[in-house]
Amino acid sequence: MTNREKPSVRRSAKKPKTAKKAVEVERQPSAAGARFIRVRKRDVCRAAFGLVRKEPLRSAEAGLTLLQRSVLIGIGLCLVIALMTDATGFARFSYGFLQLVFGFAILFRALLLAVHFWPKAAVVTDQGAQLPDLPVYTILLPVYHEAGILPKLATSLSKMDYPKSLLDIKLLLEADDEATLRIARKLELGPEWEVLIVPDIGPRTKPKALNVGLARAKGSLVTIYDAEDRPHPDQLKAAVRAFARGGKGLGCVQAPLGVYNAGQNWLTRQFSLEYNAHFRVILPALTRLGLAFPLGGTSNHFRMGALRNCRGWDPYNVTEDADLGFRLAEKGWQSGVISPPTMEEATAGLAPWLRQRSRWIKGFLQTLLVHTRGQLPGGHPKQAFGFFAVLGVAVLSAFSHGFLLLGAMLCLACWPLGGPPPATLDVALAGSGTLLALLLLQVGSRSAGQAVGGGMMLSSVVYWPLQTWAAVQASIDLVVRPFHWRKTDHGHSFENQQPTLNGQESPPFPTT
Repeated sequence: MTNREKPSVRRSAKKPKTAKKAVEVERQPSAAGARFIRVRKRDVCRAAFGLVRKEPLRSAEAGLTLLQRSVLIGIGLCLVIALMTDATGFARFSYGFLQLVFGFAILFRALLLAVHFWPKAAVVTDQGAQLPDLPVYTILLPVYHEAGILPKLATSLSKMDYPKSLLDIKLLLEADDEATLRIARKLELGPEWEVLIVPDIGPRTKPKALNVGLARAKGSLVTIYDAEDRPHPDQLKAAVRAFARGGKGLGCVQAPLGVYNAGQNWLTRQFSLEYNAHFRVILPALTRLGLAFPLGGTSNHFRMGALRNCRGWDPYNVTEDADLGFRLAEKGWQSGVISPPTMEEATAGLAPWLRQRSRWIKGFLQTLLVHTRGQLPGGHPKQAFGFFAVLGVAVLSAFSHGFLLLGAMLCLACWPLGGPPPATLDVALAGSGTLLALLLLQVGSRSAGQAVGGGMMLSSVVYWPLQTWAAVQASIDLVVRPFHWRKTDHGHSFENQQPTLNGQESPPFPTT
């Protein structure tokens, strides 16, 4: 990070010497009543970097600690010595270790699939509860270079079944994003809207902007939507019910994410299958087991008290959602799920898919480093187990998929030519792991109300290894530019397309 990018946190913590206003306010010249506010740099420092100032070891900005560096160097030396003294023995040990890890991952996923079919009454849900008094609800909208789809986002929010007088909508724009700002001025935004123009200070990341919006939030409940989101109209009320039923210890609920352009091409179909398994099967199962989970980047709903207790988001973590999910658990907060979904746009090209996925994996690596700085991830042995079983295995799988597929193909190709036959245990692990993954995709899609053909399911075996390519990019990026946010462009899907799989249309929102 350059000196220009890194804010002077200590200096910003001092009170202003003059009595100047903290923000520059300009009212939109229309009857709509939305306010446009240019946030001052000192206020960005105060709002966005509280975690860095007060708990620096809980932020990715600190990088590797001395202990972590020492451990990594020690492991590296041990590997070199083992290879030099007994390469064959080291290879056998590593091979057995990987078999053990993947065997555990398969069993854990099987457990999650089994938990999916437990009685639904065992999980905190938004169904069947009387609607309590509605609180003020803050909606944070971090948007950057999204002029083309901002009007659609405003339209989607106008359909929310929630009193406008109780909405506090913060549109978060970067100071140099003039195109999106021009569109925002042209929209007839109501008085519940506030457009915050964030200056270029510190890393240009989504969590930095979210913290700026959080500092001005008026609601007791807070949620996030991305520019391309189409949230279900009942989602806010569903979250209110869930918090009322979950008690004061429930700090966050996650709405499922779906894909409205799933039928655009093979890549978007695979993206949709992946989302369905993750948000319809895995996350609800983790919730029933009482385990923390990495939050989605959007449509997570928070108690304001929980967010402030965690000092908001880490502005230096490029998957701030995954990090915050486990920091909530560390502070003693529970997380749950609700059913009304948010439909998103999947990336339809390989290059943007790789950019987005490499950012996710880089953020997962940052989160692994942050939460292993001398403390138990999640603050409890049970949560530490879930942390490594979910996030650790996800990272290991991303790095392994491509090499495992390549190794399997080479083994099968050499077998008829006199090479060794595949080991029985390897065949069992590969077969059971693939079958279980396909079952998760099938169950998740059925839960989302979408039918999937067998050919599309089987082609997922080719989709998974793409993560290895992204993982390699993520590793390089983590070293070269750790806080760089790889922007995902939106608005490239077919206009007005309904969610489809295999050419079969389904409603804009699942009915199950």
